[in-house]
Amino acid sequence: MSDLSTRREFLTRLAILLGGSAVGQLGLDSLAADGGVKLLPWAGDDFTIGHRLRNGEIPKFPVATERKVDFVIVGGGMAALSCAHYLRNHNTLLLEQYSETGGQSRGAIAHGMWYSIGAQYLTDINEDVGHLLADMRLKTAKLGTEKNSWLENGKWLKGIDGNSNILYRDFQRMKKDFAPLWKKMGNATMFVSSLTPEMLSLDKQKLSSVLTGYSAPFMDLVNGFLKASTCSDISGLSALSGISTLEDLVIPSYLLEGGNPALARALSTSLKKSAPRNLVTNAFVWSAAMTDDGANVVYQSRDGAMHRVSCKHVILTIPPMVASRVLSNIRVADRAQMYGFRYGSYLVGNFILRKKVFNNGYDNWLPANFSFPDITNSNTAYDLNDHYRKDMGQILTVYQPYAPGPEGRSVLFEGNRDKFSVDLRRQLTKVLGSEFEKSLETISLARYGHAMAVTSPDYFRKMSKILSGQTDHYSLAHSSYHGLPSAESAIAGARTSANRALKIRKTSRTTFGSMPKFETKPV
Repeated sequence: MSDLSTRREFLTRLAILLGGSAVGQLGLDSLAADGGVKLLPWAGDDFTIGHRLRNGEIPKFPVATERKVDFVIVGGGMAALSCAHYLRNHNTLLLEQYSETGGQSRGAIAHGMWYSIGAQYLTDINEDVGHLLADMRLKTAKLGTEKNSWLENGKWLKGIDGNSNILYRDFQRMKKDFAPLWKKMGNATMFVSSLTPEMLSLDKQKLSSVLTGYSAPFMDLVNGFLKASTCSDISGLSALSGISTLEDLVIPSYLLEGGNPALARALSTSLKKSAPRNLVTNAFVWSAAMTDDGANVVYQSRDGAMHRVSCKHVILTIPPMVASRVLSNIRVADRAQMYGFRYGSYLVGNFILRKKVFNNGYDNWLPANFSFPDITNSNTAYDLNDHYRKDMGQILTVYQPYAPGPEGRSVLFEGNRDKFSVDLRRQLTKVLGSEFEKSLETISLARYGHAMAVTSPDYFRKMSKILSGQTDHYSLAHSSYHGLPSAESAIAGARTSANRALKIRKTSRTTFGSMPKFETKPV
């Protein structure tokens, strides 16, 4: 054994024993320098131009229109790509801010294995999701409730169906308590379009008012699961969104190799192949201004040039807080409603290993003394499909959510990658041991400052009201408008908005009808 390996193992063990003390962290700082681990540049959000829009630093817009289309789609995530697919036979232009489409369903590849820097799996492959998968000729791998494991008192508990531990007993009770509601909901994403009076009643309540009487260890793990899924916990979520989210624990998940980015890449590839001019990347949209017969959309290309496009209908697949700044010439009340949400932020870390060191479940949940609630094994879909090769090694993904507010966004914006990587490595080493450090090759960190709108009480009623304010000139297709933030909601929003745009286009061939009383200036 080399001196380097001996020193590394010693420092790793010391870090484990000290459990996060200053000396333990110093040891891992040394490992970062001596071990040859590569730390990739930031992935995820780029705040530069977005913050200029937020601060009102608006460039001069062009007067002349350089292109006319039927539909403009603002954004390039799952909702935008799905919407463009549904409108592929029409004169459509998709404008994406980044060089790569996918939004929070973007990914990368290492040693021949794709991994996600955001969304990982699907909970529903029926109807629209299933049709898209079929169109793209993608096949999912199915995982039952064995997909989850839970670290409790230093031991991993598999699934939710055991009977020798209080966690399992609480899982059985939760299934019994909420089974009638889950049956009425019909899916684990809870679409706005499927609301009933009973669902709206639950939307007004906090989850903490209905999830009571469970053991402390169970609630600890449940809160970790909810934070990873929603950036909030039982005290911040509505009962409706919380109960719907918890159904994820008792139903199958469906995995693509590399996570949800596999579907986003397939949609993007299909669009580029069929109509390459209709998908423009590195295009930051500054404005979508309503006109008498549609909308004018202004965007800036990578070279700094400004462009103006006219369309009959614009579909916005961006979050409400961004749409409120991009849209102009809309009712003041409609714009104001889009500001009524709080957003959680995320740090996502992918740890690329030379070999497999962790052969546990797919999603592995940790107690609250860790800064991240779970470790996801990106190898799982490859294993299930018998596509895994030994030379692929292993990729482990951790999600570190931050509650709504400035704290998470501030540290992510500051962007100290070294500090984040050292802290995450220290905690992973506590769980996985020295083999993790010996095998670690590359770290990829992604940050999302406004990852998702938190589904607090009254969330669904507010979103329904926003959707009711859409005019004949624009549609809102972002996932958060149509259900719990998820790929399923994004695709549902895309289908709804595409159908709406086509219906309006068909019934209003020359004009989209009378305009509402618009603002004269953007807010």
